[in-house]
Amino acid sequence: MPILLAMMIAMAHPAPALPQADPAAVASIRAGEHDCPHCNLAGADLNNTCVKAGNLEGADFEGANLTLMCMSYANFKDANFRGADLAAANLAHAKLEGADFTGADLTITSFKGADLTKAVGLTQAQLNQACGDAETKAPAGLTIPVCK
Repeated sequence: MPILLAMMIAMAHPAPALPQADPAAVASIRAGEHDCPHCNLAGADLNNTCVKAGNLEGADFEGANLTLMCMSYANFKDANFRGADLAAANLAHAKLEGADFTGADLTITSFKGADLTKAVGLTQAQLNQACGDAETKAPAGLTIPVCK
């Protein structure tokens, strides 16, 4: 009987829907377009794509797969990276003022030359998995290892 009750409760209170990216915006990025300010890319699979030096200010990447993505020198001011997978992404010299990294996977993510002082949602545990260089500026009270 407890299993039936649990199933009834789950059906009455379904989990919130995952974010849905704008298919045209995703296709544009995959086709090599580097500018997409305020785009809805939430939940998108952008693995191994490139937006180098692009303008993605205010873009929503919540829950997106951004592994191995070339994002260096791009503008991500006020972008939403909540819960995104940025493993092995290159954010060297990216503009990250106001970018939200809450719950993002930053495993071997490169922040060389980036200023993270005004980014939000970063934890020491996340930064321990990422790396930077002598030019990288970590938020107050946090540090970032040097890339090897």
